[in-house]
Amino acid sequence: MDRINYFQALLISRLKDGLRRILGPALPLIRTTRTLPTRLRAERESARFRPVQRISVCYLTSQFPHRPALRTEVAHGGAVKLTFLAESFPHSYPEASLLYAVSSVDHVAKAAIIRRAKQNGVKIILNQNGVAYPAWYGKGWEEPNRIMQEVYAQAAFIVFQSEFCKLGAEKFLGKSASPSQVIYNPVDTNLYQPVKKPISRRGPVLLLGGNQYEQYRFETALQVLKQVSMLLPETNLLITGKLWGENQQVSMELAKQTLRELGVENKVEFIGTYSQESAPKIFQRADILLHTKYNDPSPNLIAEALASGLPVVYSASGGVPELVGPDAGIGIQVDRSWEKISTPDPQLMAESIANIWGSHQKYADAARQRAVEQFSLEKFVRAHRELFKSLLD
Repeated sequence: MDRINYFQALLISRLKDGLRRILGPALPLIRTTRTLPTRLRAERESARFRPVQRISVCYLTSQFPHRPALRTEVAHGGAVKLTFLAESFPHSYPEASLLYAVSSVDHVAKAAIIRRAKQNGVKIILNQNGVAYPAWYGKGWEEPNRIMQEVYAQAAFIVFQSEFCKLGAEKFLGKSASPSQVIYNPVDTNLYQPVKKPISRRGPVLLLGGNQYEQYRFETALQVLKQVSMLLPETNLLITGKLWGENQQVSMELAKQTLRELGVENKVEFIGTYSQESAPKIFQRADILLHTKYNDPSPNLIAEALASGLPVVYSASGGVPELVGPDAGIGIQVDRSWEKISTPDPQLMAESIANIWGSHQKYADAARQRAVEQFSLEKFVRAHRELFKSLLD
């Protein structure tokens, strides 16, 4: 971006921030008014639910009553598992016996749709990811949890994406009387596979996956890159997804400025967003997944990386330690808290990367084995088939 365009984008961004401060309390009313037509349409649609006795699943996405995204379309986070489930249990509406909702996949009329479906005799399954808390959400963290509780209370069955997700839900949403089970997010291990790479390189290709909505996550990764480059000079870093902030131009300029300040501008490649179809090739370009996010409850990219033979160096917090296990990577200890974010020591992360690189094949084999045993798509579908049958019985 040239200098003039950068300052124009920065000015627009600051004007928007100023407008938000001026509007202040009126913003929720403005949002409600803007989304009212969509809410009303969705509530009218939800009245059409017709329960059936067979396994027939309706997936609640932001596009309700339409189907979830296909693999060839862009889908991130909680929406990815709906793509997989819909391949084995096709989206059905208005006839349905089960309504499958994900806590992190939103709709402006989500609670109303679920309430109406339940009234019409459709059983609700909630796939529960993380919750809001002060360190992550900041001021006002109680409100999203209040909205989440409306759905949480309607569920006939709760699928927790990790033990950490269960811990957070019980702390901030309360213990549910409904039955529950931990089912880890899946990965297609036939699609995500390791590839052989030259062994003569003097450094690994690191991957910072997902979206970089938290600036600290990005900055920590760059500090790690700087440190590990002193140990392994040919180390490089791939960065996927969107950056923090509403104005991506401003965020990218700030990101590049940080690269220049740390002297790693020639070691980083920004890939941007990607579809599930193109994701395996991105993972196959890398050697090690670098995961710096704090208290990540159950990230899909961990399973995708492991299936691709990528060991993980990570912040030992949230649900990531239980996903990676003891042999497929190295976690860096951080302070555990719901009140503040703690970032891993970049030097310790760099040393862990160097240790893994020295025995990369051993770690890569362990990563692949972990994915096949714990996160295979077949295991995920089988667990859901048993769940669906038990609810209908």
